[in-house]
Order: sequence, then structure tokens, then C-alpha cells
Amino acid sequence: MMPAPDRPLVSVLLIDGGFRESFHGPESFERQGFPRELFELVWVEHGARIDPRLEAIVARNPNFHAIALDRRAPYHAGYCRNEGLRRCRGELIVYADGDVAVEEDFLQAVWDEHRRADDLAMFLYRWDEPRHLHRAGFDLQHLREVGRIDNPTNYGACISVRRKWLVEINGWEQHPVFGSEINAHGTDVHARLRNLGLSVKWHPGIRLYHPWHPQSRTSDDPYRLQAAFTAWRLRHRSTTAFDGLDPARNTPVPLDLAAAIESLRRTIEIEHSTRFRRAAWWAHLARRGRDHARVAIARARASLRS
Repeated sequence: MMPAPDRPLVSVLLIDGGFRESFHGPESFERQGFPRELFELVWVEHGARIDPRLEAIVARNPNFHAIALDRRAPYHAGYCRNEGLRRCRGELIVYADGDVAVEEDFLQAVWDEHRRADDLAMFLYRWDEPRHLHRAGFDLQHLREVGRIDNPTNYGACISVRRKWLVEINGWEQHPVFGSEINAHGTDVHARLRNLGLSVKWHPGIRLYHPWHPQSRTSDDPYRLQAAFTAWRLRHRSTTAFDGLDPARNTPVPLDLAAAIESLRRTIEIEHSTRFRRAAWWAHLARRGRDHARVAIARARASLRS
């Protein structure tokens, strides 16, 4: 490996929306055996405030950087990822969930794969800690022992690809459809890199570890809209974000895709309305049932007294 004093070889990109409960992710990158001068870590916060715990980690690592976008809700990870990509100086971009942990040889193993293939887009399996086996704090050995793959097609857990290919596809999509806390950006990027002709690989040995943590549940509706968006890309061999990294390359969403998204949105609204009416009807029946029960009890008590 030749040193590159003017810039790192690898940029690790992590993002947040003010919802991280711990920072074991950047802490695990502190322990990398990969030479410090050859990699950087860029953390992008969607809001205005950098958590003091993260500030402390950045302060003790000259190759770590934290950026606050000062964007208001709703959260949109695409803006975080694209700003991070603009700031990243490495030849290879390693984007990962902000709450995963990795082994000490993680970056070396990833870099070795990409040294052998310029056109590689590599995804990694995430080993999740089951809730019933959760331990407070961070224990990598525990995660090695209990981790399991709950989602074998989690495209968003980690992708590593050369920076030039992310620039080629205009980065991550910033269309409002992808503006949800839990999103399918990884699936969309995978589709566009595949359409570009890159070699896609799921590495069988390099692991990500994901400690269990409480999180708010989200509906499937954002995924349905995003899946329709990505399905259109696959059918049309689309490679470029419509609203992405480079504003000069942005283009309007094609009319047929816009119409399909709007039609699906109306369908979802109708489904919500139907579910609401059904819930109201069942609540009405429950109230009637309780009323009938109270009347029956009152009559029974009156009968016993007479």
C-alpha cells in the first residue's frame, strides 16, 4: 500500500438525524488497524447540534470530522449523504449505518477487495443483536456470539464503492419520496450502480455488528413509494439521481414516474381512510357492546334485589 500524504485512500461516511442513542460506531473506527493517515471519518448531522459525546470522539481523532447541516424536519438522509460525499476526500467511500460496529481489520479487508477490482460495489451483511439477548453498553465479543442476520438484503447497512462511481450516478436521491427516517436509499443506489454496469458483491466474511436499541416504528408506506421509484429505475435502466449530488445535473422526474407515484400516494390515502372508518366502526360496536353489558348487569342486579 503506497502512502498518500495529501489525501486519504478511504473515507468512512456516517450520518445522523439527532436520534443516535450511542456512538459505538465511530468508536469502533477509532480502533482500526488501517493507518490513520490513509483514512478519514466524516459524520454528517441533519440538524444543527452535534452531540457532545461525538464531539469528544472527533476531538481526539484528527482524521475524524463532524458536520451539521442545520436542516429542519422532515429528516432526509439523502442531503446528509450527499454533503458527506462532497466533503469526503478518499478514493474509496465506505458508507455505513451510524450505529454499526466493525472489527479492527474492517477497513483493511474492504480496501483489499477494492484494490483487486476498480468497478466493485460491495455490500455487507449486518449481524443484529436479538432483543432478548441485549446487553447494556457495547461488547463486541458478545455481538460476535449472539449476532444473526435478520435482513439478508439490507442494502443500506453498508456499501463501499469508489467515489468516482457515486459521482457518476449523481449521489443519493433527494426527491421528497425518500424523505423518511427509515428509508430505502440503499436499494435505490444498488439499482443505479447495477444499471451502470458495476460488479455487485455481497461479501461472505466481512461483518457488521448492530446492537439492539429501542426505535420508533414506522409504517410501510414510505417503503412502498420508494420501491415504486426504484422499480421504475430498473425498468428504464436509469442510473442518475433526479435530485442529487450536483444541482447542475439534476433533471425533472419523468412524467410517467411522477404520475405513478401520485397514483400510489392516493391509493395509500384511500387505504388509510378505509382503515380509519373500519376502526371507527369497530370502536362503535365495542361501545354498544359495553352499553348492552351495563344494561344487562343492572337488570340482573335489580332482579336479585326484588
